[in-house]
Amino acid sequence: MSDALVQILDGNTFVVSDDCGDIEASLTDPTGLFSFDTRFLSKWVLTINGQRLNPLSTDDLQYFETRFFLVPGTGTVYVDSKLSVIRQRAVAEGFREDLTILNHDDTPVDLTVRIDAASDFADLFEVKDALEKKGTYAANVRDGQLVLRYERDTFARATAISSSVPARVDKNGLTFKMRIDPHDQWGTSLDVVVGAVIGGELRTERGDDGGRPRGKASMAANLDRWVAGAPRIECDWESLRSTYRRSLVDLAALRFSPRVAGGRSLPAAGLPWFMTMFGRDSILTSLQALPFTPELAATTLRALGEWQGTRVDDFRDEDPGRILHEMRYGELAAFEERPHTPYYGNADATPL
Repeated sequence: MSDALVQILDGNTFVVSDDCGDIEASLTDPTGLFSFDTRFLSKWVLTINGQRLNPLSTDDLQYFETRFFLVPGTGTVYVDSKLSVIRQRAVAEGFREDLTILNHDDTPVDLTVRIDAASDFADLFEVKDALEKKGTYAANVRDGQLVLRYERDTFARATAISSSVPARVDKNGLTFKMRIDPHDQWGTSLDVVVGAVIGGELRTERGDDGGRPRGKASMAANLDRWVAGAPRIECDWESLRSTYRRSLVDLAALRFSPRVAGGRSLPAAGLPWFMTMFGRDSILTSLQALPFTPELAATTLRALGEWQGTRVDDFRDEDPGRILHEMRYGELAAFEERPHTPYYGNADATPL
């Protein structure tokens, strides 16, 4: 895995990979597919004929979508490859990855394409603190899907991986065999869907994300409405116009919609560790953005008011009237091994 990291996100769901699009996470490495404070993919590696790929470039299409241009590597500076590979990935209820392989040669080529997949289902705090898991793992193949599962008492999470093109699916990933004719191409769409297991069925986290649309087209339309709803800047300095629009888009990427927000958004604190509601950070960001996107401040006030402290609880540092510091949704919070349900231990959110 290379040192360069590529990140895409939507709300509390985000993917951090290397510049080939691969994920090989260690226990303390913040790479992977995360959603609501759980890592649902810790391994996602593409090979062709057993060979890893080399990156040519990465195209950041939006904060929720990116595209990787790759070639089979030779280990030299100059790569004269007869194949090229495009991975286009967008966050959804997990993510969707469109994989395209192009044959530039004058002869057909036979390929074995492999996606190795695994999940440690690590809580974000476990990644930060290098803690061991306490539950059990399972991997099953059913109806052409690879389903990875983790269970600890009532806490159950799953990752379902499927392809639009039939694959040989085993407990460690998916394998495709194909022949690509001269100057032709092959492709498939890979869907990685994540969520809680309730009654034996996988349920996505859409309900906890305020019902926001999660498809690529819907997210693009949502972003366009967000930018169009902000004040316009008119000047003959192109750099200022570009910087202003980029700032609005970056602010849009931080939007998070907890259930108490009723589908509206407030600012999260930042990727990778802090894509959730923070009292101080949400308030300060909302204040700074008030002239441009006042709805963030309105939602922040409502959401923090809903969670305002009502009792004395030393475990969560809660007192009547106190504003929360941090809210978490993962395994350690669920079993009260961390006090973040929510946690109130801060000195500045309440006066702010």
